[in-house]
Amino acid sequence: MKRIAMVLGLSLAALTLAIPLAFAGSKSTFTVFIDLAGRDAYGAFGSARNSADAVQNIYCRTFASSTGSESVRCYATNAAGTTVSCFSTSATLVRSAQSMVTDSYVEFAWDASGICTSLDVLKGSHLMPKQP
Repeated sequence: MKRIAMVLGLSLAALTLAIPLAFAGSKSTFTVFIDLAGRDAYGAFGSARNSADAVQNIYCRTFASSTGSESVRCYATNAAGTTVSCFSTSATLVRSAQSMVTDSYVEFAWDASGICTSLDVLKGSHLMPKQP
């Protein structure tokens, strides 16, 4: 019986160590930021929607046609009214955009031609939910 309890205890300890750390109780605000020189924009949906101004927004839109083509276009507007966007037909970036949820954090980058070069989507309990 002691051996079973010891094995069970060790198994529970190993399982506890395998659980990733969480942002328990932490709250983060990511209003829309645009770096024109670095061709990078980021923000969280909830932070943009809940901001004091009525200007900020950030989102990505995916498109698919009956011919099988897919694309993504990402947009961001900061509090100053600066707007940027990028476009891509990369299946990898389309899948990344499709993983967004209502309160995601999004960061995207683009090249000189306006083609999206990266798309980072983060979902977490520390992100501010959107208010009506």
